[in-house]
Amino acid sequence: MKSYDEMYDLILKTATEDDRIRAATMEGSNVTKGAVHDEFSDFDITFFVSDIREFTRDHDYMKRFGDILIMQMPDDYYAEPYDYNGRSRFAYLTQYKDGNRIDLTFIDVSEIGKQAEFSEPRTVLVNKDDFKELVEITSKECFYIKKPSEFEFFGIVNEFRWISNYVTKGLCRHEFYYARRMMEEYMMNMFLKMINWKIGIDNDFQVTTGACCKYLKNYLTEEEMTHFEGMFPSGDYEDMWEKLFLMYDFFEELSVYVAEKLGFPLDLEESNNVREFMAMRRAHK
Repeated sequence: MKSYDEMYDLILKTATEDDRIRAATMEGSNVTKGAVHDEFSDFDITFFVSDIREFTRDHDYMKRFGDILIMQMPDDYYAEPYDYNGRSRFAYLTQYKDGNRIDLTFIDVSEIGKQAEFSEPRTVLVNKDDFKELVEITSKECFYIKKPSEFEFFGIVNEFRWISNYVTKGLCRHEFYYARRMMEEYMMNMFLKMINWKIGIDNDFQVTTGACCKYLKNYLTEEEMTHFEGMFPSGDYEDMWEKLFLMYDFFEELSVYVAEKLGFPLDLEESNNVREFMAMRRAHK
C-alpha cells in the first residue's frame, strides 16, 4: 500500500506536470481540523482543467494512481446519464486494491467563478493561473449544527410522533421491513435531528457530528451513548417493540431539553396520547 505521503506526492506530481490541469485543491477529512485522519481516510481532490472533456471521456485516467478495485462515476448514473459533450463537473470515486481511495472531481476552468462561493475546508495544492477564486479555507463553520427555528422544531417533533404510528401498524401486521424501515430510517432521521440540537445547545452550536453523525460519541456521555446504541433492535418483533418505546422515550427526553433551552413550546399531552395509543395497539396485536 502506498503511504499517505507517497499517494499525496503522486497526486501533486500529476497536477503539476500535466499542463491541462490548471489548478488543484484538496478537501475532506485530510484538511478538516478535528476530523478522523487514518489509513481509512480518502483523498478528496479537485482538478480544475482547461477542457474537462479530455478527462471525462478517459475512464482509464484513474489507473495512473494504482490498481483499481472498484470505481464509481456518480455523475453518470443510469437514471441521469452524463452529457460527455458538455462541460459539467465530473467525479471519479476510486477504491484501489492497496487500500487507498481517491475521490477526484474535475471542474472545467470556465466554471471557476463559482468557487468564490465555496465554503468547506480546503487546501490549494496548485494554482498555475493564480485564480483569485481559489483560496485556503480553514474554518469548518459550514458543517456546524444549525440552531432550529421554532417552526422547524415543531415539524420534527410532529413528524417523529406521526411516523411512530406507522411503525406500530407495521409491527401489528408483522410487516417486517416496512416497520423496520419506518423506525430505522424515517423515525431515526427525526431522532438524529433532535440529538444534534441537544449537542449544538451544549456546545454553543460550534461543533459538527460529521457525516451520518459519525462523531456522536465525541459529544455524548457514556450513558447517553449506551442509551443510543441500545435503541437498535434485533430481528425479533418483541425486541422491535421494546426498542420503539426506548426511542420514543429518549426522543421525548431530548425534545423537552431542547424546548426548554431554546424557549419553544412543547405539547407533552399529545406525546403521552400517542404513546398510550402505541401501547394499546401493542396490547391488542
